[in-house]
Amino acid sequence: MTNFPMYLSEYPNMNTTFPFHLSINNIHTSFPSHRHDYLEFSLVIEGEGFEIINGKKHRMQPGTFTFILPYQIHEIISAKNTSLILFNCVFDLRVLHDLDLQSLLSDTDQLSIEPYIALGVEDFIHIKKMLHDMLIEYNDNKPYKHILLKAKLAEVIVLFERIRKRNYSVTLKNSNSTKKKIIWDVVHYIHLQYHEDITLSSLSKRFHVSIPYLSELFKEQLGQNFVHFLHEVRIRHACSLLTSTTIPVTDIALEVGYRSFQTFSRVFREQKKLTPTAYRKSQASLRQELNVHKNENAPLA
Repeated sequence: MTNFPMYLSEYPNMNTTFPFHLSINNIHTSFPSHRHDYLEFSLVIEGEGFEIINGKKHRMQPGTFTFILPYQIHEIISAKNTSLILFNCVFDLRVLHDLDLQSLLSDTDQLSIEPYIALGVEDFIHIKKMLHDMLIEYNDNKPYKHILLKAKLAEVIVLFERIRKRNYSVTLKNSNSTKKKIIWDVVHYIHLQYHEDITLSSLSKRFHVSIPYLSELFKEQLGQNFVHFLHEVRIRHACSLLTSTTIPVTDIALEVGYRSFQTFSRVFREQKKLTPTAYRKSQASLRQELNVHKNENAPLA
């Protein structure tokens, strides 16, 4: 099985009802090769460099917009003696479902197109302003904040897809893109139905492919076997429940799809290096520290 340099599984604000984070990042030299199970897009606003996505290299300069699907391996390197400054946005797969844009993961044409575009001047200015407005909204705490952010997020993604389709003419639906479509249908299903009794056998029947073929797709397209992938998805949701609720740990195990608490506890320790209870306590302590820090820095009345 392919060995991946780094697997990122957490980001700010992920354990909330709206798992979404937006920031401006400054890359002085490089951001090492990594992968993650959430979606990510970036827009370069200053500097130059290049990005490597699944072994393919492309240039990054002001106006480069990149949309990374989950589990794609990517690395960013800035040009010598310069820095790359870019908007960076990450969000959970279920947000894409909430926006009714899940077809992005199963559109065979879209999966055949490169995951980046070089925006023209007008489009660059327009989308940069949209992201700037989104960042202000994200860092504020106004009523209906999440509703507005979801609307703006949908608009940015749709604009990217329209421009990408306009820039690329895709007429050939080859076997490789069809293969990608099948695995993304499966990935999307697991992210929505992780709490059910999912097996390779049940998936092969649902998606009308053989068990050996589906097993090979996991290894080839995601770089891991089916069982490991399912554990990652379930533990991600368990972490969210441990952080944001007071549901007993034994109930959380059942909620995320484990019929055996012993199996849940073992897998959780393997992935997080903590027991579920210790993880919950550590997250509560972290939140308490952040609240104390926020109160200490609050302006006096």
